[in-house]
Formats: sequence, structure tokens, C-alpha cells
Amino acid sequence: MGKITGNKLTTNLYDTSACDKVQNYLLTLLESQEGYRIRPLVVLCIGSDRYTGDALGPLIGSHLLENTDCLVYGSLDHPIHAGNLVETIHMITRQYHHPLIIAVDACLGKTNEIGNIEVWEGGLEAGIAVGNRLPCVGHISIIGVVNAGGKIGYLDLQSTPLATVMKLSKVIGSALQGALTTVSQPVTAIR
Repeated sequence: MGKITGNKLTTNLYDTSACDKVQNYLLTLLESQEGYRIRPLVVLCIGSDRYTGDALGPLIGSHLLENTDCLVYGSLDHPIHAGNLVETIHMITRQYHHPLIIAVDACLGKTNEIGNIEVWEGGLEAGIAVGNRLPCVGHISIIGVVNAGGKIGYLDLQSTPLATVMKLSKVIGSALQGALTTVSQPVTAIR
């Protein structure tokens, strides 16, 4: 089982059961949300392909668009980043009644945290590592620690190995795909 600290799951991409842990925890969090079966479920994948480390969200968004029928904002073709995040949040809340938002983003951490995946109930604040002040977004949040953070966040994001970002995106993308597919299956009565 992944490390849970106060309703937060932390696992590492090199844990052979990381995908299952993330998927199962996501299902638990989704099922605990009020009206989760009837609310529009939106996955907001934050990041930009301009910096290797920041491409985690768009990679996951592209994966979900190709493999699910879910409402996904943020992909390699149409990234959601500091320049358009506020506008996108407003658009989502205007377009969908009481949406349930899963926010996904890359994160800088300590050296020993690289490759960690964290999932929790509540929002995330994108852009903190690079000095951006953006609104907290999400009912459920997922982050992947792509690199160690220093004093200049953009340089850390630029120097992030693509292999780490790709491995994280595969684990998180697969876990999200599995959880979203399970939740979107119609409930049938047992006779």
C-alpha cells in the first residue's frame, strides 16, 4: 500500500503496483464526492510543452483524449498553462453545472522525491515552483514530482529528463484512464 499521510496517497513510479494504487485511491476519492455519478467529470491537465518537466500534464491530457471519452482540458495540442488557466477555469464553470474537477500537474520536490506521485482530495496551486500565483483548482489533485527544485524553477523544469516525465505520464495516465472508465460505466440494477 502507498504511503497515506492525512488523506494523501504517495507512491513512486518505480513501485510495480503504483498504477493500481493510484487508480484505486482515485476511485475511493471519486466515490466520496457528492453526486459524483451525475456531475460532469472534468480532468484539467496543467502544464506546457515548452519545458520538458512541465509537459507532464499535457502528456497525460493527450493520453486521455486518445483513450477515453472524458472531458479533458489540457493536451500537447492545447496546453493549459499560467497564461490561460484562469480563463479555462471560468469557461469550465460556466459550461458545466457543478463540475467535478480532477487537477493534474507536474511538481518540483526534493531529490529523494523524484518520481513520486501524490493524490489527494482538494485543490492544487499550479506554478508555485516558478513563482506564479494562480488560483487553487480541483476537487481531487494529482501531481508527479518530475525533478528536484532549486532557486530557479524554470531551469529545473528545463533540465528535467524526458524519460522521467514519460514514465510518470504513463503511470498516471493509465491510472486515470482505469478509474475514469470504471466510474463512467452505467450502474445496473441486480435482479
